[in-house]
Amino acid sequence: MKKIILSALFVFFLVTNLFSQEPVFVTSVEGIKEYSLPNGLKILLIPDAAQSNVIVNIVYGVGSRHEGYGESGMAHLLEHMMFKRSSKFTDIKKTIADKGAQANGTTYYDRTNYYEALPATDENLKWALEMEADRMVTSAILQSDLNTEFSVVRNEFEIGENDPSGILNDRILSTAYLWHNYGKSTIGSKEDIERVPASRLKVFYQKYYQPNNATLIVGGKFDEKKTLSWIKEYFAPIPKSKTEIEKTYTVEPVQDGERFVELKRNGDLQYIGMAYHTPSYSDKEFAANDALISILTNNPSGILYKTLVETKLSTTVYGYTLPLKDPGFSYFGCDVAKDKDINVVQKAFLETMNTVPNMTFTEEDLKRAKNELLKHFENTYNKTLNLSIALTEFIGAGDWRLFFINRDNIEALTVADIQNAAKKYYLQSNRTWGRFIPEKNSERTKVNDPQDIAPLVKGYKGKAMEANTNTFEASAANIMKATEEGKLASGGRYALLEKPAKGNKIEGRLLLRMGDEKSLSQKSMIAELTASMLKLGTKTRSKKDINDQIDQYKLNLSTVGSVDGLYVRISTDKANLGNALNLVQDILRNPSFDVAEFEKLKLEAKSGLESQRNEPQAVASQELVKTIALYLKTHPFYTETIDESLATLDKITIDDLKNFYATFYGGSNSIASFVGGIDKDLIKKFLSSTLDNWSPKVAYKRIPTQYFDVKSSDKTIQINDKTNAVLFGRINLNVGEKNPDYPALEMANELLGGGSFLSSRIPQRLRETEGLSYGAGSYLQANAIDPTGDWGVYAFYNPTMKDKLATALNEEIQKAISKGFTKEEFDSSLKSWLQNRQTMLGTDEFIVRQLRENIDLGKTFKDYQDFETKVKSLDVQKVNSALVKYFDPKKLVIINAGDFAKK
Repeated sequence: MKKIILSALFVFFLVTNLFSQEPVFVTSVEGIKEYSLPNGLKILLIPDAAQSNVIVNIVYGVGSRHEGYGESGMAHLLEHMMFKRSSKFTDIKKTIADKGAQANGTTYYDRTNYYEALPATDENLKWALEMEADRMVTSAILQSDLNTEFSVVRNEFEIGENDPSGILNDRILSTAYLWHNYGKSTIGSKEDIERVPASRLKVFYQKYYQPNNATLIVGGKFDEKKTLSWIKEYFAPIPKSKTEIEKTYTVEPVQDGERFVELKRNGDLQYIGMAYHTPSYSDKEFAANDALISILTNNPSGILYKTLVETKLSTTVYGYTLPLKDPGFSYFGCDVAKDKDINVVQKAFLETMNTVPNMTFTEEDLKRAKNELLKHFENTYNKTLNLSIALTEFIGAGDWRLFFINRDNIEALTVADIQNAAKKYYLQSNRTWGRFIPEKNSERTKVNDPQDIAPLVKGYKGKAMEANTNTFEASAANIMKATEEGKLASGGRYALLEKPAKGNKIEGRLLLRMGDEKSLSQKSMIAELTASMLKLGTKTRSKKDINDQIDQYKLNLSTVGSVDGLYVRISTDKANLGNALNLVQDILRNPSFDVAEFEKLKLEAKSGLESQRNEPQAVASQELVKTIALYLKTHPFYTETIDESLATLDKITIDDLKNFYATFYGGSNSIASFVGGIDKDLIKKFLSSTLDNWSPKVAYKRIPTQYFDVKSSDKTIQINDKTNAVLFGRINLNVGEKNPDYPALEMANELLGGGSFLSSRIPQRLRETEGLSYGAGSYLQANAIDPTGDWGVYAFYNPTMKDKLATALNEEIQKAISKGFTKEEFDSSLKSWLQNRQTMLGTDEFIVRQLRENIDLGKTFKDYQDFETKVKSLDVQKVNSALVKYFDPKKLVIINAGDFAKK
């Protein structure tokens, strides 16, 4: 009887314990549901039936703000180590690669996150949840792994060291913050990175990587009930940490006077930057300050733009603030051409900022800023995968609901709020950029203490939202079935795919093909500048009007010109589609080609070219193209050197752009594609009214690409004072997409260096095994029509590692050619490749681009299916044969660029 009672009690306690592990509903705001587990794990579910992908993102409450003495960069270094191994997953990067997931990890001041995006299947979601649960508490953190990874992180550090404006930003912030860790770069000190032992890193990991310091986000298409049960299965058994995570308590003292820092390094442009202490994200005044930054820097209405860019003192000016947990900063910067007197620009910049506290702002200024900020909110909110990642920052700042509260604060802004922010935060004594000036009675700015967030978000429900339950099968067959294709009277063609999308978001692409080989000779730069001028004013709208309406209509618009076409990207939503298309039509058909804007555009282009003179990536890339693409100077595909480009730019006039537009622009060879919550009739009307009755003077004739038989060469370019070097290599291939060997070549590249998430041999050897490179791999390009293509390799590395890296790279290429790949490698890579292609089909950006390309190249999504069928029919022997046949080291051109003089 006693045994029966004890057994009954045991069952009772077991059932009670299991029940107590159930996720508990906490709150819901605008489609995001929060749950929690007894161990403290927060759970956010963001269902989106219109999605065909699912994303898992886990956010830990640890960033560089939490690092102690000797620990700078530890949070970021630990992020790298989390991709090594855990108890169930002995090679996490390979596991991710095998799944074909789009994945990453990032670290910043207040948080660290890891995410995986995959096609929405139960198997994929369970895998991601199990993997994140396992590495939460069982990551190995081995010294042997750290020995290779620290040099990879060091290489990442060195890449940043090549950017003078980025280093200036670091120096200014380290001067602005005397004690708080916001003054430290997240990537940390190179010395700390190199010296930290795995044992200390593991203590840091065990302290912060716990369920009660984490928020798990699942977004996209998934079954909520199943998902909660899997989260319970994988995460509930993890006990709550017994180690208390202390709150950081360092408070930056009120700044007691203007500060200045000067940086001298090799470079081609001069830069000015300045920082002000401003509110934390949870502070109501954050929205006012963010709007003020928008007003000051707006192109073209902002006072900073007018003072610095319109006067041609600078080509760019910008400002930003960040969503941070503690009181943060606002940063402003501009570049100054090498031939300009930086003292003149400095005087204008400082004097303008000195007037900010006494500036008068208008309702028009406020409306413009609110439109910009609210457009950004909606663009983030209505793309579920992006939102699932973006919430990382707001969780780091204190609570995910702050994202919506800040939106509400933006909507409620008044001119008085802007005036208050200007007077309060933009005092000279609160600025770091320049000289220290002693003062007896200077004004001081005290930024508000961090808000008590719990009462701020308690009971917050946000706005009512319309449920979207429509689904769409992301398959090539279904895309073909649902797409409407047509032809305009002008001869232009279009493809329209109406499908569910969160917020009825719409992606559009428009391509105007133009000219022929003879007529486009030496007109590459004119084509680029002409496209850039389209958004700078029309006959009915000023540049200011265009920029204001772009934000007002929630429109993302880009116009990019190449020597054979104009590429237009349109992103908006259904509610704003009509107005957005009217604006696009005006930009395309009625550009004004304003002389003043043209002169500013030329200065910006000149500045961009000059900034590349001593950048290893730009120099190596240019040299590689010059060596391997041997087009004559008169050919449209000829690549100019920087000096040639500067000389060409200097000669171009506004009349050249007007003539190019009048001669080549027209709708007779246009291709348009639109995907999402579209109005087909409205789009057809736009296409007809814009593209019909608009013919170019020169008919379009496609320019064929050429194959050049180039022999192997190896060149090293010395660039002083650059801590990061690059290697770029390429082999020209007499192979296009129509070649029967192309599917095998695709997989050969996947296996050798192009596989997802560092899974292939080159990144495994150069980064994972030997820690020689932060980024290394290969790529394959093939023309869809012509029998031309190329295979290339790349690596970023410390210049002292040049010989070792070259040896390792050559060994991996030779080993693959001589011994081939294994069946196991091929099977794993094929599975990953197929998963990644399925993931791409779940993104509207990919579909809309592919629809445009299909029309342009005479293909359909059936070709997409057929190519997968051909790849699936391969075996490893065919792949190995293709590798040997085409990847000929005797034709590999290698270019290295960096500072190789220092030892």
